[in-house]
Amino acid sequence: MLLSLVPVYTRALALPSVQQTVTPGCPTYQVNLVVDVVDSTPVNAVAGDIVITRFHVIYEDGTPVTLSPEIASFLWAGSSGEKQFDNVAVTYTGIPGFYNYTQEVTADLVQTVGMGKVTISVVACSCSDGLGNRGPVSLVNSDYTLAPSDNSIIGIETTTTPTQPFNFLVPLLIAILLILALALFLMRSRRKKK
Repeated sequence: MLLSLVPVYTRALALPSVQQTVTPGCPTYQVNLVVDVVDSTPVNAVAGDIVITRFHVIYEDGTPVTLSPEIASFLWAGSSGEKQFDNVAVTYTGIPGFYNYTQEVTADLVQTVGMGKVTISVVACSCSDGLGNRGPVSLVNSDYTLAPSDNSIIGIETTTTPTQPFNFLVPLLIAILLILALALFLMRSRRKKK
């Protein structure tokens, strides 16, 4: 009877537990990558504008990371919803660890995230150094970085063309000035005749 319990006990130990399959952070080779700056410009945008988000990727010891491949994922979150851009190309700025992500504010993006305050974040585990190290371990935007001057929150505004009720006034004003000039010319020529 004791012999029959041993195989069952061994099989039970071989099954992975929840703790063994679900690990916090990113699946990584040696160390997780850190995003410590997320900064978007311009501060206010309308449909058709280009927003550039500059972000800085480092190792935990502060050494700049060279992304390989040069891609990352970004989440735009606003009052009406969220839109995620997965594995988009980023551009090296020439400063170690700094990359630019460029995104046009399209009408469908505005419809999805809504008007007003929109936060742009680097998505967890979307950056890689090509050596098996990934990061950041969670969603990162300027609210979670240590850099005091970065700002990844933009305002999306409506595209209103200013109403121009005075478009007809310019030709009307020119016509009135011409009539006045003609009237003055006629009055002057009558005076000379007398």
